[in-house]
Amino acid sequence: MLSMPNAGRSQRLAAGDPPVSSGHSRRALLRAGALGGGAAAVLAAGIGTLAPVTGAAAASSSTAPSPVQDLFTLSDLDFETLFAFGSIGYGCAEFGELVTVVNQINGAGASYQTYYESFWALARRTEALADAEAAAGHRAAARGAYLRASTYYAMCLYFILGTTAAAQEAGAYAACQRCFQAASQLSGWPFEPVRIPYGGTWLPGYLLRPDERPTRRPTVILNNGQDGQHVALYPMAVDAIERGYNALLFYGPGQGEMLFERQVPFRYDWENVITPVVDYLLSRPEVDPRRIILNGTSLGGELVIRAAAFEHRLAAVVADPGFLSVWLTWQTNFPPIAALFASGASKQEINAAWQDKVIPALGPVGSYEVAKTSEGYGAQFLRAARAGQVFTDMYDLATTLMKFTVADVASQVTAPALVNVYEGDALVIPAAEQGSVVFRLLRGDKQLHHFTAANGAQYHCAPMAPQAHNQVIYDWLDDVL
Repeated sequence: MLSMPNAGRSQRLAAGDPPVSSGHSRRALLRAGALGGGAAAVLAAGIGTLAPVTGAAAASSSTAPSPVQDLFTLSDLDFETLFAFGSIGYGCAEFGELVTVVNQINGAGASYQTYYESFWALARRTEALADAEAAAGHRAAARGAYLRASTYYAMCLYFILGTTAAAQEAGAYAACQRCFQAASQLSGWPFEPVRIPYGGTWLPGYLLRPDERPTRRPTVILNNGQDGQHVALYPMAVDAIERGYNALLFYGPGQGEMLFERQVPFRYDWENVITPVVDYLLSRPEVDPRRIILNGTSLGGELVIRAAAFEHRLAAVVADPGFLSVWLTWQTNFPPIAALFASGASKQEINAAWQDKVIPALGPVGSYEVAKTSEGYGAQFLRAARAGQVFTDMYDLATTLMKFTVADVASQVTAPALVNVYEGDALVIPAAEQGSVVFRLLRGDKQLHHFTAANGAQYHCAPMAPQAHNQVIYDWLDDVL
């Protein structure tokens, strides 16, 4: 059994797991719900069916206070900034720079606008510093500054849809990627830009290797989620390299360049993304074909289980976290809309309720959250988000989101699997139940790991504890391989 006392607890069996409360929220919308009146839900009968949580039951579970909390008056600003603090140990941010800008934002009045403007200014200063260091031949200093600048641009990108610069989203992504690309060129390891054949086009990515030797090595595919950029997974790539693995970063449909520049939306049948990725890796002489691993972060936790159900050339798969259904989160937060679907209401009735009742109740924060969480699922949602509007066709979005589930395919996964669950996860709703259900559906060798608040490894993807988080995953992979 895997045991990591500093990062939570692991177990082989899922039975009897207590529910995990929402605690500190990444998204204000998901914290409060739009029309749900604070209603929460848990999974009943193990899969898919929702049952309401009573007030007493909801009040009985709580998450320990965060070691770093209330940085801002908006908790989603708090949460995103925690990732930057966590990445300091990997050189992707600087404590003094973060603290200084946090104080500036609060001095100006914390909002999406002031957050964006303040971090944009920091990103530009840091990129200029990197350019100067590179021109002076100081490669290591330039690499570090470019990495930090990429992180700060990514923070701006995350909240840009809530600002007056929403239409400039593609430019913010380009700035983030420009700095990451510059850092890659100054790396101490082979850090190769790659183009992965995909249909009639290609997926952009990077292959990182420990050294130049033509040695076949285990290779981990780092599959991001809905809103993370390459720099967010750089710490996982670093730890892979230090353990002797190759690491592949890539953007699939709905991610990075594919979304922001090419406007290619997510697809639910993620095996049609991962199979070309595996095909590509098998063509590389540096890759051990028997030791290709797929790790899915955030929404990637759902995507990789779906892919592994059909792509059986994988040596292992990591769902980080276990994520049963995307629609489950939405229906939990919009009970009236969910009820209309359950009753068989027509597209016209559902869209009328969305437009007449939900949209007017959202407010500025809710409108931003809906835009951010929908933009990757279709051109109409991306256009509305960049125009500062709330999309009007909830029926189309919902019927798309309903396809993003592993409830009907997880049992087909044959590779050994690690499923992670996070205490206080406010994005996978309900949290522990989804991970536990995914774990139970898997039929092969499997392990369930709980990250907890005891040592700061709580919240979605453990933003404050990336080193402990990565240690759990790579220790498990070392044992499996």
